[in-house]
Amino acid sequence: MQTLFTFLLAILGFSALILVHEAGHCVAAKLCGVQVNEFWLGMGPTLLSKKLGETVYCLKLLPIGGACVMEGEDAFDTPAAQASPRSFLHAKRWKRFVILVAGVMMNFIVGYLIMLTLYFISNPDVSFLRVARAAALHSLDYAQLVWRSLYELATGTVGMDQLSGPVGVTGAMMSMVTDYGFKQYAALVSFISVNLGVMNLLPIPGLDGGRILFLLIEAIRRKPMRQEIEGYINAAFMIALFAVIIYATGNDIMRLVAH
Repeated sequence: MQTLFTFLLAILGFSALILVHEAGHCVAAKLCGVQVNEFWLGMGPTLLSKKLGETVYCLKLLPIGGACVMEGEDAFDTPAAQASPRSFLHAKRWKRFVILVAGVMMNFIVGYLIMLTLYFISNPDVSFLRVARAAALHSLDYAQLVWRSLYELATGTVGMDQLSGPVGVTGAMMSMVTDYGFKQYAALVSFISVNLGVMNLLPIPGLDGGRILFLLIEAIRRKPMRQEIEGYINAAFMIALFAVIIYATGNDIMRLVAH
């Protein structure tokens, strides 16, 4: 029973971070007048769905992702969707930037707020400003750790066999709850939230950072890249990203079998 509880707590924490990321995109899109057609939590078959206004909200079977599907967002959407006055493509450039960066900012904010709460709990007699500063520095350390890990991976200091996917992340969260208690679990959730923010800012097509890069190229050229070209580039990199996730998940499973 305890193992089931820790597993559910780990899944809840991971799903909550995906939820706040996609919610950032969704809220920003609606505030900027862009039509949001669907909002998913999870991937795979749909378990529950409910249409509220113009948006269908879905809970899917596999808790490993999510999506905020906007009108005319995809290069392979129908011409009618792309031509819609409320499509993502027709939004002003600054609005598209706000929508794209909103998910990342939500991850950074949530990671900081979790750390701020932990510092308040651990240091109830310390002034607000000192606690807020300490939490900010801790969150910054998390971001620097992610960048350092990426650098070590890119330079070969750390091998690809050290990568972890959703299974490994869930296992680490379960271990934190079981071995170290809720505070360490919350600290790990904070780290993962900052991690998601940093990773999504990478200028890699298919990620938010890649789409922001295309937006900057559009601003420099004063005209957008052909949607078909951008779509194919994003699709190719997304396939590569999924391949990395599958490889990392294989690493997780092999480590579990070994133990």
